[in-house]
Amino acid sequence: MRPRRAAATLAGRAAALAVLFACVVALPAAAGADAGLAGHWRLNEALTRQVQPENKGSTSTSSGFPQPMIVVGGMPLPVPGTAAPQPGLGGASPDPMVMRCVELTVAPAGEELALEFSGVGSDRLRRGNNQGVVSRWSERRLTTHYRTTTRKVSQTWEIRRDGRLLVTVKLNPDHGKTQTHKRVFDRVAP
Repeated sequence: MRPRRAAATLAGRAAALAVLFACVVALPAAAGADAGLAGHWRLNEALTRQVQPENKGSTSTSSGFPQPMIVVGGMPLPVPGTAAPQPGLGGASPDPMVMRCVELTVAPAGEELALEFSGVGSDRLRRGNNQGVVSRWSERRLTTHYRTTTRKVSQTWEIRRDGRLLVTVKLNPDHGKTQTHKRVFDRVAP
C-alpha cells in the first residue's frame, strides 16, 4: 500500500508544481495587460494592417481639379471664390509623430506626459488646453486634439484588452474627407 500512496503523493506534488509554474509564467503577461500607457512600445505591423480602416481618397473640389491658391511668406491666402485658405507649401502641417515612428516611449513627468518618438522627435503634453493642444489622460487612455490653419487633428491612445497600445489618429482637413489611421504597438523592454 505504501508504494501507491507515495505515487499518489508524488503525482499530487507534480500537479501542484505544474499549476504553480503556469501561474508564474502567466504573471508577466497578466501584469503587462494590466499596465497603463507608460512604457516602451514597438509597432506591430501585421496588426496595424489588420485594424487599418479603409480611407477613401480625398478631393477638395467636386470637379477633381486643383483649386488655385496664393501663398505669401509660406501662408496660404484666400482666393476669390473660395471659402477658406488652401494648404500651401508652407501652410501644410506635418502629420503627428506617432504616425511616423516605429518605436515610442511614454513616461509620466510630474504634471506632464513625456512622449519620445524614436528617430522622429519628442513631445511633452500638459493636461487641459496648452497652446491650443487639448490633452486628457488616465492610466490607460490618452486623448489630444488641436486645430491648425488647414485641419483638425485628434488622437486617441488606449490600452486594448490584450495589453497592446492602439493609437487612432483622425485628420479632418478643412477641404476634403476625414482620414483615420490606426496603429498597434506591442510593449517591449527598454
